[in-house]
Amino acid sequence: MARIGILTCSNCTQESNCASVVCLGDMRKRRGFFERYPKEEPLDLIGIINCAGCPTLVAPEKIFRRVHAVTEFKLDALHFSFCMTALCPFLAQYQKVISAEYPTLEIVPGTHRPIEKSKFQEGVKELLCPTICRPQTMNDSIRGTLKLPEPQDRR
Repeated sequence: MARIGILTCSNCTQESNCASVVCLGDMRKRRGFFERYPKEEPLDLIGIINCAGCPTLVAPEKIFRRVHAVTEFKLDALHFSFCMTALCPFLAQYQKVISAEYPTLEIVPGTHRPIEKSKFQEGVKELLCPTICRPQTMNDSIRGTLKLPEPQDRR
């Protein structure tokens, strides 16, 4: 049985109301980055943590408190969520310091099936800095119903 954790982007989970539903659905159905695990082997989700926020250029180790919350329960693999891989400018630094601190922990760069990265990024920008009056959520982006401004309306 593989014991896994998921690290999500705090902007997506806290600011855009993503509940990790697609990550968890693909984990359950062994799609996306969860295809790596044998279907006959149970997966044990130990926990979902979100990023600790901007670590600045000098303190990527800030992530340790969050990661420790799941690694102390004998984690085999830590999946960086799709949103982390598509949005986080500190991803490589996080991977480096986590791997150095937890050398036996497998770092997996993704969760659910990826969608087109630039379109996802554009959608997240609209969620964080809306230019359309109807409030939108991460679910709109995942389902493909996110309304984006026409090119002439962009600032």
